[in-house]
Amino acid sequence: MYGAAVLAVSVIPAFAFLAYIMYMDRREPEPLGFVLRVAALGSLSALAALLAEILLDRAPLFHGEGLGPLLLVSFVQVAPVEEACKLGVVLLFVWRSPYFNEENDGIVYTGASALGFALLENLAYVFENGIGTGILRAFSAMPLHVFTGVILGYHVGIARFAASRDAARTMVGRGFAVAYLLHGVYDALALSGSAAALLLLPLLAGVAAFGVIFLQKGRKLSLARWLGFRGSEAGGTPSVAALETAAPRAASPRARKAPIWMAAISRSLLLASGLFWLLLFLGIYAPETGPGTTEAVLGGVLLTAIPLSLGVVLEAGYRRRKRRWKAARAEEPGARSGGATA
Repeated sequence: MYGAAVLAVSVIPAFAFLAYIMYMDRREPEPLGFVLRVAALGSLSALAALLAEILLDRAPLFHGEGLGPLLLVSFVQVAPVEEACKLGVVLLFVWRSPYFNEENDGIVYTGASALGFALLENLAYVFENGIGTGILRAFSAMPLHVFTGVILGYHVGIARFAASRDAARTMVGRGFAVAYLLHGVYDALALSGSAAALLLLPLLAGVAAFGVIFLQKGRKLSLARWLGFRGSEAGGTPSVAALETAAPRAASPRARKAPIWMAAISRSLLLASGLFWLLLFLGIYAPETGPGTTEAVLGGVLLTAIPLSLGVVLEAGYRRRKRRWKAARAEEPGARSGGATA
């Protein structure tokens, strides 16, 4: 039970934040499978950040007592490396994706990258230090990663549709600078080991508040884009309530056939997990090994919890998109059900 509790404390906050981000993007939602893929790449970027930080740690300037080395660790060794890795996932793998078709998508995908990063980091810390660390990080490091990702993602989304490359670079640089500074200040306070660490509470509250504001701004941009409002035409930007109740300008351009990779990955994960449990129980109850133990079952839960969860989520997403595609096809002019002529 302890192992399952540790896993739950590590994973549940990440999925809760992801659900909130996607809820704020509900007008024109992103494909869940693609979002999870970006989150997985974010987790891999955490490994790249760890390697870079280990290499930087060889430099003597990051070691020693006093404020200087502390600030160097926070603002040179950790914060810029981690924020660059999370941003790199979006710029390398999402920027030119056809799914990135509105400003708010920058928040969704950068937030997903940040959550994947934070999830892997959380698993490492919690399995090493216990449930108490997981509970503490659920209210500290996790929201920091999430909301700096949201703030950076808002700027990335604006940059994606900027009028020029220079404007796009400026906007991405501005978002990165804000995320980097907030992250650096957080690390400096957390590593101080002094009463200054108490300032983490107002810092995190401020980061969360600004993160929610940027989520709302991103949602407003999404509503304005898909419902056809323009502030210059209406003498000002309409309220979110007005946008929510307005009729859509056009149907979402997302009625596509569900990608086969979603079904392939989901069913592979589910099949592999099922075979694992079958082999585990055969081994536990084999005559020569005797009855199974709680440790073996807990180990199986830990090993298959994430693959099973991803498999279920991807399979549900595949089936949902398949139903949408069939419904869209049925509504097309000349559909077979409508008695089209030859």
